[in-house]
Amino acid sequence: MTTGLLETMARADLDALVTAVGRDYRPGSADRLAALDAAWWAALERAEREVGVLYGQLRDADGILQRWRDAVGELYRLWMRVHEAAAEPEAVLDEVA
Repeated sequence: MTTGLLETMARADLDALVTAVGRDYRPGSADRLAALDAAWWAALERAEREVGVLYGQLRDADGILQRWRDAVGELYRLWMRVHEAAAEPEAVLDEVA
């Protein structure tokens, strides 16, 4: 299975987040902050759950985006028959008959 555009963008955002957090992270810092501010820990858990839910929705939306592209491609293919009809009027009449 290929990775869609939206999932690719989401992964890039997550990679940037992990890189930024990991760059200056000191072991035990999260535990110390959670001990000082329990609301921070709860907010972190809510935000992580939300990101997880949205990541799943972005993956689903990739499927819709692919269907969109397929549908537009089919519409394009069908409209291109107009050019064929203008170039070969006899062939179009034969198709109808």
